[in-house]
Amino acid sequence: MVPSEILSAGFILFGGWAFGKILSKYLKLPLVTCYILFGILIGPNILKLTHPRFIQDTKIISNIGLGFIAFNIGRSFIWENIRKIGKISFTISIFEAVNAWIIVSVFAKFVLKLDTKASLTLGALASATAPAATMMVIREYRAKGNFTNTLLSVVALDDAWCLIIISITQAVVKSLGMKNATNLLIIDAIIHSLGNITGAIITATLLVLLLKYLSKYVTTREGLLIYTLSFLLIGIGICEIFRIPLLLTCMLMGGILANITKEIKFFEIINEIDAPIYLIFFVIAGANLEIVYLEKIGRIGVSYVILRVFGKFIGAYIGGVLSKAPENVKKYLGLALVPQAGVALGGALIFKETIPEYGELIFTTILTSTVIYEIIGPSITKWALKKAGNIS
Repeated sequence: MVPSEILSAGFILFGGWAFGKILSKYLKLPLVTCYILFGILIGPNILKLTHPRFIQDTKIISNIGLGFIAFNIGRSFIWENIRKIGKISFTISIFEAVNAWIIVSVFAKFVLKLDTKASLTLGALASATAPAATMMVIREYRAKGNFTNTLLSVVALDDAWCLIIISITQAVVKSLGMKNATNLLIIDAIIHSLGNITGAIITATLLVLLLKYLSKYVTTREGLLIYTLSFLLIGIGICEIFRIPLLLTCMLMGGILANITKEIKFFEIINEIDAPIYLIFFVIAGANLEIVYLEKIGRIGVSYVILRVFGKFIGAYIGGVLSKAPENVKKYLGLALVPQAGVALGGALIFKETIPEYGELIFTTILTSTVIYEIIGPSITKWALKKAGNIS
């Protein structure tokens, strides 16, 4: 018997929560990994405990989940905080994100012989990290010191750069798909990318200014929840209609709001309801895994897992040298950036639609590598913190 869609939703919420509690307690796995594994287990390939349509028609849930993730990332992108972060963290964050993008893209194109669109996409997704996993390790082992402070600053900026890279790559990939090769193709792709980014900036700015102006009429906490959620959903809906980069728009909404209001109430109220959204988002992502593609990713998956870490390490080292960072930061900070989760997975879901001919292959690669990174990543981060002398 196939459960109904509503029963599937209830089962996913309860089952994902229970599965996460058990695995995180006894196996010490991050919750994101637990949710993904639960999704794979109950999905159509193994136990088939969810309604097929609930798994297939996941665009609404995926977009809302991505919107929530990006909105919260924007919260940390406050100009005053960026000024305090300093040259070292700022330089390292740019180089480690961009270097992972370039190295993975070049290797995928010229060694693995993948299509240009697929190569650029894999590279863009390689730039993301998982701040939550890094934070958990720092808190668990009470890491303190200059290395830890620099690491926290870098991961705060990292996903913001990743969203920008994904948005640029998405626009370029669309341009590559629309036209045959011409001398003006690169220029056209750049113009198309700038148009998409401009649309995201305008949309986010107008929505936030309106949200700020009308917020004086909100007098209750319940009203604030409805009010803030409505603007976030409107922003997501506008991105769907006009094909504006969703991740970038929602991140900009969070960033602009955090900078002009100096208040955290809008973010706190959203945080009260985001837990079930994230749970369903990651469980469904796991359930979307096509087992047949696991055989196909082979060397692509192995290359991605290794080269992304290599790109992060080399980029962080170059950034450390250029910014004259302490020796322990140059040597070990790149290795503390191994975990990868929400943003990369969200970007992979977006690219499933943008380049459907490669979407499933890319999504399976990112999903599989996310599980690997989330299992081994915290241990590597701990090792880097210890080698840097920040764990006693």
